Amino acid sequence: MARGEPSGADQELIERLAALGLTVSAAQLERWRGAGVLPAHARRWLGRGRGSVSVLQEAVVDVAAALARHGRQGRDLRWTVIGWYAEAGRPLVPGVPEPPWPAVREALLWAMANSRVHRVLAQARTAAGSTGEEEPDTGRDAFYTEAERAFAHGPAGTPDPVTVRRMLEGEAETAMVRGEDAVRRRAAVHLAAAAGMGSGEVGGALFVETLAVLLPHLDWSQAAGAAQQAEEEGMFDVWMPAGAVDPLALLAAAGEQEMAQARARAQLLAGVGGLHLMYGLLMPDTPGLAALRTAIEDTGLAVLLQQMLPLLINPSGVPHALAACLTPQYERLADHVHELLAKHAQHSLFTGPGSQHLTAQAYMEAWIDHIRTAPIRRTSAVPVAELGERGAADGPEDHQGAAAADRTPAPHRG
Repeated sequence: MARGEPSGADQELIERLAALGLTVSAAQLERWRGAGVLPAHARRWLGRGRGSVSVLQEAVVDVAAALARHGRQGRDLRWTVIGWYAEAGRPLVPGVPEPPWPAVREALLWAMANSRVHRVLAQARTAAGSTGEEEPDTGRDAFYTEAERAFAHGPAGTPDPVTVRRMLEGEAETAMVRGEDAVRRRAAVHLAAAAGMGSGEVGGALFVETLAVLLPHLDWSQAAGAAQQAEEEGMFDVWMPAGAVDPLALLAAAGEQEMAQARARAQLLAGVGGLHLMYGLLMPDTPGLAALRTAIEDTGLAVLLQQMLPLLINPSGVPHALAACLTPQYERLADHVHELLAKHAQHSLFTGPGSQHLTAQAYMEAWIDHIRTAPIRRTSAVPVAELGERGAADGPEDHQGAAAADRTPAPHRG
């Protein structure tokens, strides 16, 4: 709690933040300083034994503004730090200071350790360690019970933007596949079982079927044949050894620079994936956007990009996005997407050659007009209002890419 009246510098800071539409209290500023995320004010000596006064610096204003933007009443301060860290890496939001690395690392590890995804994978690794010979195989039963419960609620990924667009534009023959989320959730359980207990736990046919559900735009026919042959030769277990997937270990092993690189990859994938999602919300096409979208879809991995955006807009998803982007597979994907973006975005994607829009404002106005005039059909099959949030709360972490809704133990308020 703040003692007495706030210092002159704190009072000035509170007023500066208020002018930005951000409300903070003197007590809140003290808590942030005590947690080591808000720098102390500089001191100016008055001379001749008159002591010193605190002086507000612009760097402190920037940090306090970032904390205020991401802080919520009753929210654990570690969530605030994670949201701040994600914002600091956005290329379109310049001038946001970096949070202190020790606070970032602590927050990311805490969030991952208390996530449903980590809990499920830990349960699977525990089950893999039991032989099931001396006592009933309670470990595996406990895993499947926990995994099915963890993945039972909420949407399991983002809907196909092309299908959503067709539905919104009134194409009566287009319909979302009902029960699609349930199929993805079952696939998430199978993938978690393979990640924790090894690919042999699910078997070759089901393992490939699971991957085909989670990445439906790739051709898995050769993989199915290879999996069958590996099983016949007794080599299928090496496809995904038990305990091969450990997001918490990836975060723990990453240094500050490695994490910043993973964040840059995640932001790149989220940005391009967001263009796909916005196409589903009637975003007007341009030659540049159409070419980029086709190139991304040709990779067969567009779903991974689409799911990165909802992860990054929710603090609970950020640790999972970063863990994924620490892997070589996502590093290669980000490099390829960067090459495609450089090729197809030599000019503005929205106002470049062939576009009907001379300015970004004109493009946005055209988008709004399209939404107003399109014969949008109302349907309960597509929760369009959730398009930007789907996958941020629940879902498998590895290929599916969605983070689980997280518990918040041991309050660390800010």
